[in-house]
Amino acid sequence: MHLLLDVEREEWGEQYGKIRLASPLKKKGSADKQISVFDLKGLRVLIANHIGEVPKDIRFAAQRIVDVETPQARHINAARRVAGRSPISDEHAAALAGRPQNVIVAAIFKKTISGKELAELNDLDRPDAAGPCLFELPGYHDVKPWVHGLRRDVEQWRLGNLAWEDLSRGALLSGPPGTGKTLFAGAFATSLGFRLIATTVGAWQSAGHLDDTLNAMRKSFDDANDRRGAVLFIDEFDSVGTRPARPSGHRNDQYWQIVINEFLSLLNNLGEGVIVVGATNNPEWIDPAIMRAGRIENHFTLTLPDASTRAEILRYHTDRKFSLEDLAEIAGALDGKSAASLEKLVRYARKDARGENRELEVRDLRARLPEKRSYTLEQQFRLGVHEAGHALVSLALGYASSATIEIKGSFDPTATSFPGGQTSYELIDDYLPTEATLLNRIAIALAGMAAEAVVFQYRSIGSGGVVGSDVERATAIARRLVGSYGLGKTPVFLGTVEEVVGKPMPESLENEVVETLRVQYERAFNMLVDDRDRVVELAADVVAHGQVKIERDRQADAA
Repeated sequence: MHLLLDVEREEWGEQYGKIRLASPLKKKGSADKQISVFDLKGLRVLIANHIGEVPKDIRFAAQRIVDVETPQARHINAARRVAGRSPISDEHAAALAGRPQNVIVAAIFKKTISGKELAELNDLDRPDAAGPCLFELPGYHDVKPWVHGLRRDVEQWRLGNLAWEDLSRGALLSGPPGTGKTLFAGAFATSLGFRLIATTVGAWQSAGHLDDTLNAMRKSFDDANDRRGAVLFIDEFDSVGTRPARPSGHRNDQYWQIVINEFLSLLNNLGEGVIVVGATNNPEWIDPAIMRAGRIENHFTLTLPDASTRAEILRYHTDRKFSLEDLAEIAGALDGKSAASLEKLVRYARKDARGENRELEVRDLRARLPEKRSYTLEQQFRLGVHEAGHALVSLALGYASSATIEIKGSFDPTATSFPGGQTSYELIDDYLPTEATLLNRIAIALAGMAAEAVVFQYRSIGSGGVVGSDVERATAIARRLVGSYGLGKTPVFLGTVEEVVGKPMPESLENEVVETLRVQYERAFNMLVDDRDRVVELAADVVAHGQVKIERDRQADAA
């Protein structure tokens, strides 16, 4: 339209230009507000992405509304003529039809286009790779199949064979710190040939008051919404907030209601070529409306790497200089370490090798292993008693068909926590938990502590202190049972299962939670008093063998 009306000096979005955008681009020095019926001075053509962008009063005032179709081959050659360029072959013009607008414009203004140059347009919108592709990285086993399918669909979208609405366009990554959520975002964007636009909810909030927060949020989405292909990575995703289950009138609740409503609106109006990836350590804090189908509909949990994955990560960061067999022992000694910690270990080992003016060797990695301390036999026996309590009560209450007890002989004193034992279960299906089965779960969670009391009289701190501990799990179940499921003495709903875990409840319900925990602890204690000899026997077996599996109504199988 600028060419046709000869208004080359005018800028897109200029407030009183002859040609304007219904939603102006946010450029410095240009208008930053939507068109209104009071701003029609000098306007000849108004351009919108869709008719919904145009207020109804302006639609009424318009002399004509034209629906512009996707460019066809004949349109591309017509545009070249208007731009003073010679037509190109029908074959080349047809190959351009359906491509992103910036690619078409670039082709229109080029004087001549050869077949080779046309092929180069395939990569015109793909950013130069700034990091590894996801499929070059170790780990991410659960999420890679999704990315593989999405990459195939993106290629079809680029060719115009697949509508963007048919793609899966949002995902949430959750997991503890150091599991590679941020690294995933860059590698994911590289895999798709998309740009990475990274931000955090904290950055939006630090912009200032509510209006500033909303504007910062909109800018991140605007930066991605250019139809060229972008991964919008939002860290601290849980900080977007949660709307109250029911109106409270509190000013803080109103704030989050506005923020989340705007966030949902931005998600609903994403342009083509934008994939949103959120990252969080606390997925349960995210408003359910954000996670529904059509928005952030995929959820992948990243866990700390197991021994084989740790070996792969070490091999990756050492440029595959060593075999997995060479690294297996080192990886086995790094239990509980995150991918970020493994990268740090390799980095420091390289520094040691450089200090001696030589190449990296396996001994440099081994020298950087954390110095571990051994549990005494008495401490190992206590760990065995604790895990035996969990295992025996789980089988007695029908929670599992078998339980495998494992204890460790050493620990890393520099770690934030160092669990010395664990019990894994082959669970019995429980598709519709009842009040009884939920109480059973509380008793099982507290059975390790109860076993220590039965055998030693005094208990250790190993049952509590951190999120995910035995006591924390038992308390969370009790609070949900009373405050969300309505299975307490008085059926009542105070909030969702996520909400009632972290907020105070009325004193009567808090007292009921405490009483529930007391009763189930005593229940587990009394069961183990009657089975004390079996607890001691199992603990001795696991100290001797490192791992023991027991099944309902069968003898223990030591490994």
